[in-house]
Amino acid sequence: MSDEVTNQSYFDRMQSACCGVCVGLLLFFGSWGVLFWNEGRAVKRQQDLDEGRGILQQVGLTTINATIDKGLDNKLVYVKGTVDGGNATIYDDLFKIDVTNATNGAIKYKRSTEMYQWKEETSTRTQKDSYGGTKKIKSYSYNKVWSSTLISSSSFKETQSPANPTNFLVPAFVATSDDIGLGPYRLSIDISDQVNWETIWTDVPVNTNDFNFTNYTTTSSQGQVNLRKTANIDTVGDNMVTFSVVLPDDVSVIAKQGSGGVLEPYITEGDRELLLFSRGNLSVEELFKQAEEDNNLWTWIFRFVGFLCMVFGISLMLNPIATAFDVLPFCGDALEGCIGGCIIPCIALCISVPLSLMIISIAWIFYRPYYAIGTLVMLGLLVFLYIKYLKPKLSEAPSQSGASAEKPNQSFNENFREPQATAVPVIPASPYGGEKQQKTEAVPFGQALDNPPPANSGGYSAP
Repeated sequence: MSDEVTNQSYFDRMQSACCGVCVGLLLFFGSWGVLFWNEGRAVKRQQDLDEGRGILQQVGLTTINATIDKGLDNKLVYVKGTVDGGNATIYDDLFKIDVTNATNGAIKYKRSTEMYQWKEETSTRTQKDSYGGTKKIKSYSYNKVWSSTLISSSSFKETQSPANPTNFLVPAFVATSDDIGLGPYRLSIDISDQVNWETIWTDVPVNTNDFNFTNYTTTSSQGQVNLRKTANIDTVGDNMVTFSVVLPDDVSVIAKQGSGGVLEPYITEGDRELLLFSRGNLSVEELFKQAEEDNNLWTWIFRFVGFLCMVFGISLMLNPIATAFDVLPFCGDALEGCIGGCIIPCIALCISVPLSLMIISIAWIFYRPYYAIGTLVMLGLLVFLYIKYLKPKLSEAPSQSGASAEKPNQSFNENFREPQATAVPVIPASPYGGEKQQKTEAVPFGQALDNPPPANSGGYSAP
């Protein structure tokens, strides 16, 4: 294991961040095209499926002795039956295996090889300095793995011993029948490529005595042949061979019946290919439903891809802001982490969500004009109903409610009027103690003060 150190100054980091702005612009505006194109792709695919439903001719289950109806040439047909390898022969010259006879008509045969090799793995960690620069430390490690591809050890950072071989001891091999058929029909390359349900050939008839590899020990078990330099020990350069086949099985196809009984893609009115294929006995509706589900799945996948491209593009365009703050002493790392790891992604999300929805909506209107016209008509009708009927009623509602509110108050006041005042006889107050009141004459105020009443008169006496 070794390390490689690369220093990057603050100026270099800013320069890289500014270059990232250009990449961000490409991602940002490229996402617009992806989102817009995806909606059109989904609409056109659905149109092709709807067209296919309307013109489909059902042939049904086929047998090897069935005849082809020439009247259906160049038309879209539905066929189901057992796909097989026909009369073609598949043979493995290296291991001397007659694949066709051993498997009762295999459609495809594959011999894959893996080799035990050295593999270089790298890991990078970054350290920052006080001047806004960084130091990248790249570590190299080496492991032995089984790989189906050649790994060149000449480009390794460190030389490993022994070096990886430059070629496989047993090369990979793939053979496909050139007479793949479905009953009386033959399949075009577009359909035969989808016949790919490989299974491990566990009882492959390999005889290790039929071939000899110098300095290698050969063993065979459960569809796998191992060639080792040392028995039961994996060594660099050892080969492991695995055999697999595609056997006949039931399939369902919706395709064009070409001349000569060849099933091939149908060209729709939109000049696009329509071809539905599935393993197993599926009905027409099941095939179309499966195609619609796949179309919806890919639509959401491309929407998500376009949305992510927009988010990453905006983040790259704003990334120089976070890098600029990293040069500040004490708090530079914290600010860069906060801005670059939180604020900028939040801003990117806040911009990308409404903008993506707007682009998708515009694409909907562009590719579905009939829906757009219907939507505008409905909105216009709602506005008309609001202005004609609902708005006048809402404007009259306060006056009617005020009038109705006054009537209960009036009736309440009428029912609960205050009683009129009645004459109440005034009874003169009796003196305290029950004495009889004496008749007195009115005396002027000043004279009353000069001539006070007697002490025992019970009246007011000046102090």
